[in-house]
Amino acid sequence: MWINLTSRASEEYINGVTNFLDFAFAKLSEDGKIWCPCVKCVNTYRVSRREAFDHIICDGFLKGYVRWIFHGKTMEVATSTVISNEEEIVFDNDIHELLHDMMAEEDMNADVHIMQSEDSHWGQHYTHRIHSDNFYNLLKDAKVELYPGCKNFTKFSFAIYLFHIKCFNGWTNKSFSALLELLKLVLPEGNTLPRSYQELKKMISALSLGYEKIHACPNDCILFWKENANEDKCTKCGASRWKENLNVGKSDSEDAFTKKKKKAAKILQWFPLIPRLQRLFMSSKTASLMTWHEHERTKDGCQRHSADSQSWKELDSRYPQFSSDPRSVQLGLASDGFNPFKTMTIVHSAWHVILIPYNLPLWMCMKQSNFILSLLIPGSKRTWKQYRCILANVD
Repeated sequence: MWINLTSRASEEYINGVTNFLDFAFAKLSEDGKIWCPCVKCVNTYRVSRREAFDHIICDGFLKGYVRWIFHGKTMEVATSTVISNEEEIVFDNDIHELLHDMMAEEDMNADVHIMQSEDSHWGQHYTHRIHSDNFYNLLKDAKVELYPGCKNFTKFSFAIYLFHIKCFNGWTNKSFSALLELLKLVLPEGNTLPRSYQELKKMISALSLGYEKIHACPNDCILFWKENANEDKCTKCGASRWKENLNVGKSDSEDAFTKKKKKAAKILQWFPLIPRLQRLFMSSKTASLMTWHEHERTKDGCQRHSADSQSWKELDSRYPQFSSDPRSVQLGLASDGFNPFKTMTIVHSAWHVILIPYNLPLWMCMKQSNFILSLLIPGSKRTWKQYRCILANVD
């Protein structure tokens, strides 16, 4: 490929640059400018065609940037309404490739089980397997036509596509179910579209990336988890694990019924990290990019990526065994409060903990789609002491 040529003065390289610019400006040019993919700009500055040409010739084209996601390739596939036979095959292959990547997790988790055999609780929480039955059911759904004669989508691919749109646009479950009901009526008779959000969720839940609810002390002292799983009170401050019983004064039979319906005073949602990191290495789309920081990054002393920073180098020197393997994942942690109901009239708030995989190339690691949600913590205020308690226990 012309991007990898050493001579930027060669005719092949110049023709490659010209063809790239023709493609980029035809697809995504705004006000006569595009994101510059040269080694120095790394798709962070908008430049004219002449400036882009000069930058790419003088400084070189960004190594590893072979899918021109900032210059029209992804958008062309995502917004296209007419899909050719060739594109249709690629789309179907992506779905099957996704499912086979998921099946590879079976072997990886088998290794994890052996390594962690002394801690059965750890294995219970981190083992998220795609069993053979689920795998073949998904393969079956991936081959079922959305409706008789449909060539562009299968039952599974359309469900994935719709769910993706729901998540990125923040649709409520109720509105999504209403859309499914409408589409069910619009599509030809004999269509296989799920009737509701719950039905669709059940179908794709076999992909197995879920979360766990963990009870926490109202004062954030401990988590009622692992060795504290059966405690009813905090072992440090004595606070009750459960919400106050508002049914005082009721008969014994009513009170006995109420006890069965105890509700935790605070519940945080934990999204296990290891299965999510495994997916990055199992996917053919991202596996090679997880070592980009070592094998593809330009190392000329300039700081373009987190791997060029002093903190990264200090971590490498402090943990040489960890840093010796380029597959070791370095994560950034970010957190902030937000109102989950998107309205200022409700005081309820929550805090999320986001992990950022810095191994990925610069143009990928800071994209929202590559952020990893680790924790959702209810409450209006957070302190470092509270974070330390939670993060120390959820490992």
